[in-house]
Amino acid sequence: MKSFHNKVAVITGAGSGIGRALACAFAEQGCHLALVDVNAAALQETADTLARITDKRISTHLCDVADREAMKALPATIEQQHGAIHLLFNNAGVTINKTFEQNTEADIDFVMGINLWGVLYGCYYFLPYLKKQDEAHIINTSSLAGYLGMPNQSTYCLTKAAVKSLSETLRVELAHYQIGVTSIHPGTIRTNILRSAAGKSGSNMATTNKLAGLMERYGMPPEKLAKKVVHAVQKNKMQAR
Repeated sequence: MKSFHNKVAVITGAGSGIGRALACAFAEQGCHLALVDVNAAALQETADTLARITDKRISTHLCDVADREAMKALPATIEQQHGAIHLLFNNAGVTINKTFEQNTEADIDFVMGINLWGVLYGCYYFLPYLKKQDEAHIINTSSLAGYLGMPNQSTYCLTKAAVKSLSETLRVELAHYQIGVTSIHPGTIRTNILRSAAGKSGSNMATTNKLAGLMERYGMPPEKLAKKVVHAVQKNKMQAR
């Protein structure tokens, strides 16, 4: 997809971090934006930020990507407001900093629900709308954790490896529909994902806060990653990192 002018981009996890940076980067490229998040205040903050840098359409959608029925209904709502959907960013993600044995069933369901099922639901329910276009693109946020195991991140690594594999499969299956698929594999990024993890019951607080501090100090700015994603989609690359 060489030009993003007047294309409609749907971004989950748009309330902060990588999602907000992607929204700003693709707004600057001329996209209309449908912003999706479970946090209403953060979602509005992103929308307000975008309103200062673009005159393109911006819609906000409060939605839990782990909710199958909500995700099933979302594409029609967005298409009704914007007229089309060209770009889908399955970006929402969470983690919990615990050993495998420390994880409760609820912890596993929480991480799997957002990181894996959220991506699957996005791809599955948005695909019929993407196929209506002459060209479209799916961008799934994986991680370097999709390649490498990490202590205290068993479920997170599992989901990110699955997203990588799904993206590679869809890239082949959807090529003849002129739908590109790119997976994002960031390493250390300055986001609040670990700060959020620190608030989960039973999380290893001291380790989590230490790692979060290192991410904030040494991590790549999400804006830099977003620029890499713009380039990757323009060149129809399999991955961006």
